[in-house]
Amino acid sequence: MMPSVLRINVGEGRPRLAVLFCLAVLLGWAGAVWADQAPHEGHDQADSGTKSDAPAVQEAAPVDHSAHQAASHSDGHDEVHAGHGTGPVDEAGTFVRGGFTRAEEKAYSLFMHRSCGVALIGLGLLILGDRLTKRRYGTIRKGMGGIWILMGVHILWNADPTDWPVVGTLMESYHRPGANEWLQHKVLSLIPMAIGLYAIFVARREKPNPWAGFAMAAVLAFGGIALLYHEHEHSPGMDMALIVKQHNLMAMTALFIAAGWLADSLERLSWKPKLYLVPIGLILIGLELALYTE
Repeated sequence: MMPSVLRINVGEGRPRLAVLFCLAVLLGWAGAVWADQAPHEGHDQADSGTKSDAPAVQEAAPVDHSAHQAASHSDGHDEVHAGHGTGPVDEAGTFVRGGFTRAEEKAYSLFMHRSCGVALIGLGLLILGDRLTKRRYGTIRKGMGGIWILMGVHILWNADPTDWPVVGTLMESYHRPGANEWLQHKVLSLIPMAIGLYAIFVARREKPNPWAGFAMAAVLAFGGIALLYHEHEHSPGMDMALIVKQHNLMAMTALFIAAGWLADSLERLSWKPKLYLVPIGLILIGLELALYTE
């Protein structure tokens, strides 16, 4: 009698893989937030101890391991906190991380936000075209997937030019001031990559597994929630109130996109306008990023 052969249905495992991916992204973000809280708690304790002992010697500023920053200034940490959230600063002469001036860092930050905004506007238009043509052209979906993946790689590689992977090792960058910001960028870069893989390998099917759509909606909702907690904390002279408002607006738009993606995945929901929710949301968040300012 022939022994029974174990058969594995790959299709049944995809929802589990999608859920595991969501959990991995969530754990990554939690680790980034934890990394941010630990230095702040230690810094607050040090500040309280310094205030109680006024004659004590001033605490030494933490050292950034970047050679450029070490050569540029010796008290960058004090300058950052002195200018953070205050009035105008000399952007051309105030140094921040990696030996960059505030003006240089601001220009680079605007470039990153606005380049991603242009990509999202293009993606929104492509998705709209794909749905207006009733998804007849697989080339459009493959192109969308490629753009999503390239945008994720762009964020992963270029968002923080003074940190890993461009400069320094992972552990070296992890112990620098402001490590939480680049950690959050790395985690968030996984979201467009996941959407790109979904568009290439799942969405082109006649009847994709609805659980994959639910998982992607959860990933998008997670991205929206993460934007509510994402701040730029280590550069002087920034209008933090304005930055928080912009991030909150983008977070609400991301949640709107997640709701639209969830509606797409519900086959029993026959509301025709649901097809336009995701592309409209992507165009809106693309405009918000394209108009981003600091």
